[in-house]
Amino acid sequence: MKKYFTIGLMLVLISLITFNVLAEDKIVIKHMEPGDDAKLGYVHEFADSYMAKNPNVEIEIIEVGWGNIYQKMMSMAQAGTMPDVVYVGSRWIPVLAEMDAIQPLDNFMTDDKINDYSNSLLNTANYKGNQYGLPRAYSTKTLFYRTDLIDNPPETWDELVKVAKEVQENNEGMYGMGISGAKHVSTTSQFFNYLFQAGGKVFNEAGEPVLNSKEGVKALQFYVDLYREHKVTPNPVEYNREELPTLFSTGKIGMFVCGPWGKSIIGREPENEETPYQTALLPKGEYRKSILVSDSYVMAKDAGEEVWDYLNYITNYNNQTYYDYEYGSVPVMKEASESSKFQHDKFFKTFLDTIETGEPQPLPIVWETFEDIVTDAIQSALMGDMSPQAALDKAVEQIKAENIAPVK
Repeated sequence: MKKYFTIGLMLVLISLITFNVLAEDKIVIKHMEPGDDAKLGYVHEFADSYMAKNPNVEIEIIEVGWGNIYQKMMSMAQAGTMPDVVYVGSRWIPVLAEMDAIQPLDNFMTDDKINDYSNSLLNTANYKGNQYGLPRAYSTKTLFYRTDLIDNPPETWDELVKVAKEVQENNEGMYGMGISGAKHVSTTSQFFNYLFQAGGKVFNEAGEPVLNSKEGVKALQFYVDLYREHKVTPNPVEYNREELPTLFSTGKIGMFVCGPWGKSIIGREPENEETPYQTALLPKGEYRKSILVSDSYVMAKDAGEEVWDYLNYITNYNNQTYYDYEYGSVPVMKEASESSKFQHDKFFKTFLDTIETGEPQPLPIVWETFEDIVTDAIQSALMGDMSPQAALDKAVEQIKAENIAPVK
């Protein structure tokens, strides 16, 4: 009996040792991703697929909201605990590179991988000649509008006001338009659509801030007037851009401006019975313009080949194109953008057509401080605390005081 007990104990010990060795051999990759539930669902889907093919790898997804990812990411970078893979706004790459928190991907990317993307898109994640980011999302902005309420989408700013008022007058309890003004990463880019349409710029060719030009003031005045004078939008300060599709889907607003992921947040295809909709080019001011924005994946400075293998997998052609189409992103890969899948889809075609007249997002070396200054100016004007001119004058003074200039 003692003999059998001893043998049994030895088998248990061997099993425990084997388990510990296997556990120690398991590769853990930490992946931080911001976004809504729909977006995060695809992230988990890709991670699960990769783990099924690579049972020795465990992918730990760190979910975080867009409102606090920058602060959390920076705290982890400063503490030396940067996740292996992080989804970032490409605008954050310069500061992360200067901190030595991320590494260039040039030694990992093959020629085939590089050729998947246009040079202009790769450049949004390139800093000082090094490719620090792998493009994951690319967006233009269009006007989402209710096709059962609006026969012809507005072509100009004046028509936008006119159509918004008509929608509001004919549909009790509904605002004609929704705009954003909350303290959120998207508020600056929403305003910049109108800035570019007015012919304004954020920085001039010398790198000096010129938000308070007559064009800049005209753009902010129009943005403010939608709320304070025309009263065709609910209080913008209460909403960020990603909340507008929900207002739209619940019948609270008749139009809003967003990227293609707006469809996922609405939760319905354009042809639906409850809230049928479609997209149109943004109404023009002096010009027809839309901001162009990209997001990228970056790798922590100490991440190795096993991390690249995972990143390369989730961004391969099939996975990337699936993500672009199902979640909603202007296709980032050249072949996909030219395919009939996107070109013959009326919803996506509008976003592709917008690229031609798009204006790249400004790239100040320190984005977050810049964003806070501009958002404060927008909010001050929206709330009536300052005139658009005074708000933008103050913003320019603050940008100069902080020595914020565009990346060269």
